[in-house]
Amino acid sequence: MKRVVKDPDVRREELIDIAEELFLENGYEETPVSDIVKKAHVAQGTFYYYFKSKDEILDAITDRYLNEFANLVEEQVQRDDINAVEKMINAFKSGSRFSLGRKNLMLYLHEERNALLHLKIERKSFPLIIPLFEKIIEQGVKEGLFDAKYPREAALLILGCQDSLFDIERFSEKNVEEKKRTVEAAFHMIEKVLGAEQGSLAEPFLNMEGLYGKK
Repeated sequence: MKRVVKDPDVRREELIDIAEELFLENGYEETPVSDIVKKAHVAQGTFYYYFKSKDEILDAITDRYLNEFANLVEEQVQRDDINAVEKMINAFKSGSRFSLGRKNLMLYLHEERNALLHLKIERKSFPLIIPLFEKIIEQGVKEGLFDAKYPREAALLILGCQDSLFDIERFSEKNVEEKKRTVEAAFHMIEKVLGAEQGSLAEPFLNMEGLYGKK
């Protein structure tokens, strides 16, 4: 049988996809490299051609996730047809859809055994995401829609609040009314941090389709 030679970038992405699938299915610690290469139908040496270790392919998974999320926010930052409030709402909606679409990954990252991994992702995400939210906040200040003296610090507080209140594992366990209360509380605090008009961020977000799941 003739060996299929794939483009290096295609092969690398394939290995990342398979590793992510197995990590979610079996757990990171419980998935040896041998399982990844077996499912990918490649030699062990092929894996180590692309990745020095299992930790490195995990880094690649998290980098891809973070870059995809950053690109979604960047799309809103670059728009010149909407104001800062609309950009902030759209950024939050994009992020929420992104997380809900990867619910299994989010649940995995929030497991207690993966606390260090979650912390690692947070540390990598802040330098990537904070400047984007900072730009939106600065625009809002110029437009008179936000009253935030320290845009960068406000961005840090907003993302910290979002991550804590929307912990996907705890959020998933709540009923619809509890979820709505969580969203209202989160945006009440975010509006306070930004000095935004009360309800300007919360109301458009509260009716987001798919946010609360099934009753």
